[in-house]
Amino acid sequence: MQTNKEALLALFRGEKADFIPEIYSTMKDVVFPGERFIELGDKFDPYGTGPDAWGVLWTNQGPNPMIDGNMVAKDFKLFDDMDEWKEKVKFPPLDFMPIEDIFKGMCHGMHVNPETDVVSCLLLSGQFERMNQMIGMENALCAFYEYPDEVHKFFDAMCEYKLKCIDLAYKYLHPDMIHMHDDWGTNDNMFFSPDIWREFIKPNEKKYADRIHELGMIYMHHSCGYIQQIIPDLVEIGVDCIEPVMVKNDVDYILDNFGDKITVVGGLDNQKMEAPGSTEEEIRAEIKARMDRYVNKGRYVPYYIPTDESKFGIYIDEVNKYGRMIELKK
Repeated sequence: MQTNKEALLALFRGEKADFIPEIYSTMKDVVFPGERFIELGDKFDPYGTGPDAWGVLWTNQGPNPMIDGNMVAKDFKLFDDMDEWKEKVKFPPLDFMPIEDIFKGMCHGMHVNPETDVVSCLLLSGQFERMNQMIGMENALCAFYEYPDEVHKFFDAMCEYKLKCIDLAYKYLHPDMIHMHDDWGTNDNMFFSPDIWREFIKPNEKKYADRIHELGMIYMHHSCGYIQQIIPDLVEIGVDCIEPVMVKNDVDYILDNFGDKITVVGGLDNQKMEAPGSTEEEIRAEIKARMDRYVNKGRYVPYYIPTDESKFGIYIDEVNKYGRMIELKK
């Protein structure tokens, strides 16, 4: 039988897996340096605020980064409008950052074992996210209409930067996959029209996919929210996996139409699982029902982004158990 790593890589690649592994138990996301504020040393404050390598201020939301996360500090703006970006944006100095040493330290701290773990390099703050983190969401959405040429130029500069990050991750981390973040959706729709996405974002996404595949790695893309309209585009440009595919998307439709071409990582109703008063039995039932419904429809891995640590453990336990019990089609 396959190991957890072998089974998860098979599902990401669209190959046959012996069972359904649990992602958090199997995959280690090593964050590319500089994308978030991390306070080191004896003065670590889990609720502290500080700058990332771009000068954006972040506030930690709690003591467990995986569960609590962090947010751009309230009312922060690095500048106001995208016609200012060439003067105001300072790209992190990749040529002078000790990337290899940082990766080694992170892997040691995370107990990364390439023999048993799917090693992923997590590239946070994609081109749209980075824009709205610097100038605020309202200004970022207006920029597509007010400063389209400048947005194109900034996104192209971001693309060159991210391609260099991918190359450095390949050189110094040797990951199995690149896990890129760029949120494009609300709970009910995309932040912008699919046509805006296709004009401003899709061309660079194709460049990321091509470079990742040239280097022999898997491309997983993260976008929260409703992004069903552009799933055919993600398939077209070669994205291997998409997460967290929240249930506001029609997961049945996606798997029925594209389940042989892209791996759906998600499909669990996190709002039901983490609702106040939800019981262990209800959480386990939700996971089993979704796995029964989706596993044999296409390339599917159960997943969600947790916010309640006590309920997160139930999810990990249930997927680890039921993933080895559920019958997979030959």
